[in-house]
Amino acid sequence: MSEQNSKIATVFDSDEQHVGEVYAKALIAAAEKDGQVDTVVDQLESLVVDVLNRNPKLDVVLSNPKMPLESKWELLEKVFGGSMNGTLLTFLKVIGRRNRFHALRAIQNCASRMRDEMAGRIQVEVTVPEAMDASRESALITKLASYFKKDVRLTTKIDPQIIGGLVVRVGDTVFDGSIDGQLRMLRKTVSARSEHALRSAADALVQAN
Repeated sequence: MSEQNSKIATVFDSDEQHVGEVYAKALIAAAEKDGQVDTVVDQLESLVVDVLNRNPKLDVVLSNPKMPLESKWELLEKVFGGSMNGTLLTFLKVIGRRNRFHALRAIQNCASRMRDEMAGRIQVEVTVPEAMDASRESALITKLASYFKKDVRLTTKIDPQIIGGLVVRVGDTVFDGSIDGQLRMLRKTVSARSEHALRSAADALVQAN
C-alpha cells in the first residue's frame, strides 16, 4: 500500500471508529432506559457474529444504500423471526435511514466494550498457536482477571505462525509473550544498546579532539 493510500485508509478507519462510538453511546443510552443493555448488546453481537459474518451476501445487501429500507426491514424480520429487541430494531432503522450500516461492526465493537466497562469487565483478545481446551482457557481467564483486577471476557484467535506462548491484546495495548515477540524485544534491546555504545564512542572522539 502506498503512503497516500495508507493515509486514506487511516482516515476512513478513524471516521468509522468515531461513528461507532457515537452510535454505540446512543444505543447504550436508549437500552439503559428500559434496563435492556445486556439483551440489546447480546443481540447486536449475534447479528454481527452469527448472521452477517456467516452470510456476507446479507451484509452486502444491508449495506447497499440503493436497496429500499422497507426491504431491509422485511429481511431483518425474516432473519430474526420477529424476536429482535424493539430498541435494537428501531436503532437499526435509524442507522439504515442514515446509510450507516457499513459501520455496524464498529458500532457493535464499541457497544460491547462500553457494556463491559459498565459491568466492570474488560475484553481481552488472546492469540495462540493452537486451540486451547476448556481447562487451559479457564486457567488463563483466572490469571488474566487476577492481573488486571477485573472480570475478563476472553476471545481467542488461532495463528499457527506464533512460536510458543501467546499474544494478549487489551484495547490498543499488546502484551507479546510468544517466543517470536521475546526475540523481537531482545533484538530491539541489543540494537538500542549498540546504538548507545556507538553514540558514546562518537562523543568520546569529539571530546578528545
